[in-house]
Amino acid sequence: MRELYRKLKDSDDRGAALMLVGSSLLLLMGMAAFGTDLAWFYLNSARIQRAADAAALGGVVYLPDDPDEAYAAAIRVATQNGYTDAVDGAQVIPDRIRTHPTQLNVTITDRVDTFFLKALGFDGTTITQTATADYAPPLRLGNPGNQFGNSCDPKMFTNCGPNFWANIMGKYMATQMGDAYSTWCRGKWDDPPCEGPHANDLRRAEGYLYGIESTSEFTLQFVDIVFRNTSGFWSTDDDIRTGDAGCDSWGASKAPDCGPSMYVALYAPDPTPMSVDTAPVCSAIIPPEPQVSEAADYVWETPDSQGCWTQQGPGIWVVQVKIVDPGMQVDRSGINRYSVRSTTGQLYAIRDFSIFNNTAASATEFYLAEVPDHYAGKELVIELFDPGESREPGHLEVIGPDGDVWDDSTCVISRRHRVFQNWWEVDTKRPGQACAETVTPSEYDNTWLQFSIELPANYTCSTCWWKIKYDYSSYVDDTTTWQAYIAGNPIHLIP
Repeated sequence: MRELYRKLKDSDDRGAALMLVGSSLLLLMGMAAFGTDLAWFYLNSARIQRAADAAALGGVVYLPDDPDEAYAAAIRVATQNGYTDAVDGAQVIPDRIRTHPTQLNVTITDRVDTFFLKALGFDGTTITQTATADYAPPLRLGNPGNQFGNSCDPKMFTNCGPNFWANIMGKYMATQMGDAYSTWCRGKWDDPPCEGPHANDLRRAEGYLYGIESTSEFTLQFVDIVFRNTSGFWSTDDDIRTGDAGCDSWGASKAPDCGPSMYVALYAPDPTPMSVDTAPVCSAIIPPEPQVSEAADYVWETPDSQGCWTQQGPGIWVVQVKIVDPGMQVDRSGINRYSVRSTTGQLYAIRDFSIFNNTAASATEFYLAEVPDHYAGKELVIELFDPGESREPGHLEVIGPDGDVWDDSTCVISRRHRVFQNWWEVDTKRPGQACAETVTPSEYDNTWLQFSIELPANYTCSTCWWKIKYDYSSYVDDTTTWQAYIAGNPIHLIP
């Protein structure tokens, strides 16, 4: 009897264990199924988020001027990332943030099917992800109209233009002469090949860029884009005509081909105009020519006779001006000053610009940058290289869009020598104090001067152009490089 009871008891234990193991396996399988589908949901959620991020970044570069193209670009990028609007249940909705016209919001919604949870009657779920991108496009620099540079001699006539000439220096010039980006040499111009410690590490081969925006047909024209040398027996000193200089100043050459050749190109509109990475629609190489008489006319003309200098279409057309690399020929150095314009619309510098001023005035104002009021609350950074050189001390003043010296917010003034890269603070102007710097002769020789301005949250403007004013006791004769930008990554996602 005891033996029978023992056998029955052992049989019950084995059955209970079997039932327990079976139940556990069922639970584990359910958890595995749930975990698999949950991981699938997370994977698709991340995919949708990445697509929304990419779409927002891809479309925002067209803001604030072309929201329709911004929306179209966002939808294209979403498609490239696997989510086509109205296909297979996906929905892509781009929308500009009305209170912030440089911000684009993209929402992507998609239905994700399940694997194992279908057995429990759960066929799928809808996942929605949103991304917002902000874009600080390059500020329009140097000119609110269609002309960058003078159209006549400002020492002899009034209403010649903005009181400066556009400037670009040849290969073996020196940054201490005022051009931060086009020269090869950081020190003197007589130390070619300007390598090692003598090299200008900021040099870039693409020269200077300008943007053209026009709603109608335009033609690109220049005044004196050719470099003028001394083989015509007329002086090329700074105070003569546009101020081309070279050849007789270093190398004592009066050969007809002395001096640098220029390269000019026009590029079709691109959403990223701060670089040129496509083939131009028109280009020309312009060799040096003899200087002409001071009495000769200042003529607006195309770089050559090609008809492609006349174009039409929306967007920012990019103009490139650079020096052709002359190799090791020192007499191909030289400084070229010129003016550039579009016959219609607006022409302005992109990213930065170099100018030369040889006006006889002691106080003069130059347009610096257009800063629209949608940048309220952000930081405006103004940087001048080698500014303020004059025979007597004076002031460099930042003029706000209301025409007065800026004093509406904190303005931090800093400097950085061309060789020593660290910035150090010179002064801090509090609200109510003028954003200005007193400058002695050669104080900022080969040195950057920076004004960092906190734009107030209530910053507004109708005509939003800022200026720099030179206020000196003697006339200004100066070459400088200028740039202005909104601090921070120009294209970024907003958390």
